[in-house]
Amino acid sequence: MSDDSFLNVMVGAIFAVAGVMVLVPTLQRIFPVTQLTQYLEAQAYVGLIDDRTLNATPTMQWLNLISNPPYHPWITAYFFNDGPHSVFIAINNPNELTQLAMGEDKTVDMTGADRRIELVFFKSNRGERASVRVIGKY
Repeated sequence: MSDDSFLNVMVGAIFAVAGVMVLVPTLQRIFPVTQLTQYLEAQAYVGLIDDRTLNATPTMQWLNLISNPPYHPWITAYFFNDGPHSVFIAINNPNELTQLAMGEDKTVDMTGADRRIELVFFKSNRGERASVRVIGKY
């Protein structure tokens, strides 16, 4: 191997190592920003309304707003129980049920929260049923 070939190999190796040393920190900075961007997009207000009627039975049911349409968490939700019985509703955690009597309404506002309304759990008492109108904004 000539001296010129050896020198070219050494210079190439130095540039390769320097390139990796510059590229790795740059990629480490880019990927967290990408994750943050995805999180902020999921939290951003789109300006759409999703209205539904939930038919509560004694069996726990739920809406998964992330895995099913609209594939986006709600920021606020307005619930109105049309009856004929009480309904129990929980946001994101099925162990935190709150009762909504017939004719009663409730607004849930998750503006500024770390986690938006991703899951809505609902059920009625044994032997009862209830129809609940819900309007979610996202």
